[in-house]
Amino acid sequence: MLSLFSSAKATACPYCYAELNVGKVAFRCSGRGAPGRTPCKPVPDRKREEVFSDGTPVLPAISEPGQPEGQRKDLLGKSTVTCGDCGGESGIRMCPSCHSILPRGIDNNSPLFGLIGVRNSGKTVLLSVLHRELVQSVARRFDAAIDTPGGSSGLARDLAMFEKDMAREGGSLPPQTAASGTVKKTPAVYEWKYSRKGKTASTIFSFYDTAGEDVSRQETAMMQQYLGQASGVILLLDPFAFPENRERAEQLGAAAGDADTPESALDGITYVLQTAHNVKSNKKIKVPLAVVVSKIDAFFDQIPASHPLRQPSSSSSAFDDAESRTIHDHVMALVANWGGDGLLRKLEHEYDNFRLFGVSALGAEPDYRSGSVSSRGLLPHRVADPLLWLMADRGFIPKSEG
Repeated sequence: MLSLFSSAKATACPYCYAELNVGKVAFRCSGRGAPGRTPCKPVPDRKREEVFSDGTPVLPAISEPGQPEGQRKDLLGKSTVTCGDCGGESGIRMCPSCHSILPRGIDNNSPLFGLIGVRNSGKTVLLSVLHRELVQSVARRFDAAIDTPGGSSGLARDLAMFEKDMAREGGSLPPQTAASGTVKKTPAVYEWKYSRKGKTASTIFSFYDTAGEDVSRQETAMMQQYLGQASGVILLLDPFAFPENRERAEQLGAAAGDADTPESALDGITYVLQTAHNVKSNKKIKVPLAVVVSKIDAFFDQIPASHPLRQPSSSSSAFDDAESRTIHDHVMALVANWGGDGLLRKLEHEYDNFRLFGVSALGAEPDYRSGSVSSRGLLPHRVADPLLWLMADRGFIPKSEG
């Protein structure tokens, strides 16, 4: 694999977000014993049960020789090891912390992206539509192979199901994400591959769907380990939560009630990132932050028809940074008009690298009261732009200046 980034000693597991050195990983038995020896059989994995509450029987982890039952330690290696129980060789690499099977393309530079936001901002809807956009239109645009290396399980399975439910006639919106507290959930992990100068370039990225209440308060935000490991963060804001839009929200049945404000979500994220990266009080956070206003189609009456924000995403195989900056400026003006000037000041003072976006996962307003999708179906608008900006910022995809 061609690594596009500078070397690093460790990354984070894309499933549990614990620190991971891909040169020292655990292994799962292949189930193919050496000649004359009994192959290992699937059993519940204790670490999978502890981390993800997943008791599904799987082939056992390969442990160090001479370890007593119940006190076994994983045998760590780089590419292959031999199972001491059945004698079979295995190259099935897994995370030592959670025993999730690692994608083949993972290296110590693979990015992790977190998608978070206030309640009612449409995180699950956006992720569900983004899942489809990644494996279809984005893959075609960049001539890439983008898939879920772990198969359709966990969040990736749920997102595909939610997207299917929304796309059918009379489709319905997915339920609100429940607060996770200290319980980890399996994220959606993607592998992006494409050819560069005759070689295969590859990177792994991971998304985690977090309830708004998990990040809007410092004490719960600190439980979200993935935020401290994130290479970039996407903060999704509900436009109806801004002061000047609340009356409109009431009329549409989209009122957030007692949901936390955009500023409280930003405060929670800021606290975690400052703590995780030991940011001094006189310094700004270096982790790039994509600030995304969802449901932007509901405010197209405030945006000129010729403005790039009203137009479809580019089909070019490069990220148009000049266009993105134009959209950033207009979304900033909208947020200020909606009473979000305090949020903008916090972004300017606390973050070294941030960009504002306007997206719509549905493309047409749903019936907020019944939770049903518009009869026009799914018409996603610029949902991949925040992720593509983060990828371009890392140098993984090309960037153009318009």
